[in-house]
Amino acid sequence: MSKAVKRTTGDGAPDDADNETTRFISSEDATETQVLGSQDALGGGYPDSRPQDYRIDEGTEHTRVISEQPLAGDAGSAAALQAEAAERARREAEERRRQEAEQRAIERASRERSLGTVPPPVEPDPAPVEVPRQVTDRAFASLGLLIFRIVIAGVLGVHGFQHLTQRADTLSMINQTGLPYADYLVWVLGIGECLAGLGILVGLWTRAAGLGATAIGVLALVYVHWHGFNIFENSGIAGEPALLVAASGLLLFFIGSGGWGLDAGPRRRRAIRKATR
Repeated sequence: MSKAVKRTTGDGAPDDADNETTRFISSEDATETQVLGSQDALGGGYPDSRPQDYRIDEGTEHTRVISEQPLAGDAGSAAALQAEAAERARREAEERRRQEAEQRAIERASRERSLGTVPPPVEPDPAPVEVPRQVTDRAFASLGLLIFRIVIAGVLGVHGFQHLTQRADTLSMINQTGLPYADYLVWVLGIGECLAGLGILVGLWTRAAGLGATAIGVLALVYVHWHGFNIFENSGIAGEPALLVAASGLLLFFIGSGGWGLDAGPRRRRAIRKATR
């Protein structure tokens, strides 16, 4: 569709001969047509180098066709507008998804409250508890205690085995002490020494086994080796093996089996529970 615009001169009367200027704008083919007046009305002649779309005739109208082509700047602006629109659409979509997720969570919580199935709040995982290791649980100390336990367990085990297999000699020794129930004490002594030696060897109930070894050594010193106030002999102290067994059992009662024993695991678990209270 075209549209014509007519211009008039200063006195208000149209000049059909030379001064009429008409501009036609076509929106269908995206072109612009200008009908200009004569050369004199346009203020003189054109330069020699004129565009090819001008047609100039003396005493006639002049027509110029202007093609409305998009400029490079207009193309860049259109691309920027498209990118901005795409980014705005993406943000709007994310906002809609977030709102829908929040609405679903609210509806689910309301439904669970109405049904009485509200889940308990999620508690964070407890931080790991660092429990310092005892000195006796370290490798060097554990090795020394293991060797010490093997020696004491061997002494107790050999004595227990001999008392059980040589019951007549054991019964005679107990009768000399004057203790009652000598027949039963033979079995009590032999089995007690074997059990104490086994517990000390594997590190199970080491403190109780050490206390038992101490009791056996003290009874042997009092009733067998130390009959009077003079406990010294020409070659040292009377009943030195029993004295060493009693002292070793007392040491194990105080410090335990160390890190290389069956008692180490429960001891560490008790330490962790105590630290987490």
